[in-house]
Amino acid sequence: MIYLNRDRKTKELKPTDGLKSRIPNQKWRIYELNEKIKPFRLSRSKFSDYLNCKRCFYLEQVKGLKSLDTIPFTLNNAVDTLCKKEFDFHRENQTPHPIMIKNNINAVPFKHENVEKWQDALSRGIDYVHPKLNLKLAGGIDDVWINKDTNKLIMADYKAQSKASNKKIEGYLEDVYHEGYKLQLDFYRYLFEKNGFEVQTTGYFVVYNATLEREAFENKLDFTADLVPYETDTSHIEDKVIEMKKLMDGSKIPEVTPHCQNCNYIIAGGKLINKNWAK
Repeated sequence: MIYLNRDRKTKELKPTDGLKSRIPNQKWRIYELNEKIKPFRLSRSKFSDYLNCKRCFYLEQVKGLKSLDTIPFTLNNAVDTLCKKEFDFHRENQTPHPIMIKNNINAVPFKHENVEKWQDALSRGIDYVHPKLNLKLAGGIDDVWINKDTNKLIMADYKAQSKASNKKIEGYLEDVYHEGYKLQLDFYRYLFEKNGFEVQTTGYFVVYNATLEREAFENKLDFTADLVPYETDTSHIEDKVIEMKKLMDGSKIPEVTPHCQNCNYIIAGGKLINKNWAK
């Protein structure tokens, strides 16, 4: 799919140079070596980019090459929004959500003045400024619960899908396309612990599956809801963050990642245009 650059307000097409801003105080600026202006912000998704392809990460964050836009999954966003309203009702009343009762989890949605901020993935989220690296690591979590037995927080994430059968929910996290989901909860736990909260190791994915077994659409979708537990692991994150900062401070562009579609798309296109085109 080809994406066109448009003005966010007027929706009109506008030229693009494919580069990020170099203005120091711009939110989406590129990284400058040893910059002392303010901590450089990196989201959970950018940390994931680093783990997936160091070359693409470096080209975007250090050299300023814009990553390609993606079309938002508005139907998934609708599910997220409605889920949050549902859990917010129980947060306000400090009552367990039915899915907690169904799965024998003695918890309620966590009531805190910053919950709305933490859930704002686009511009706020929960963040942590690394004191030695001058990096602001941030992430927007779907929900936070609290275990009533231990008073420890529980990381929770909503997922919407539509599979012909929901019988494979037990192997949900074994799907190769769901590997990144695990990192989400790992990273959120890391951020909350760095902010001084006690977090239990077991997090949960609330998986909503739209059934395909209806006879007709009839302007509605029927969902089933399942809870998938995941044992979070933050042991690898600190070392990877330090490693990431070292890469950003270096001048060498990483080698092409063999399995990265973006890297190899650029290479293949360059070779089609110019047979002598170098990597």
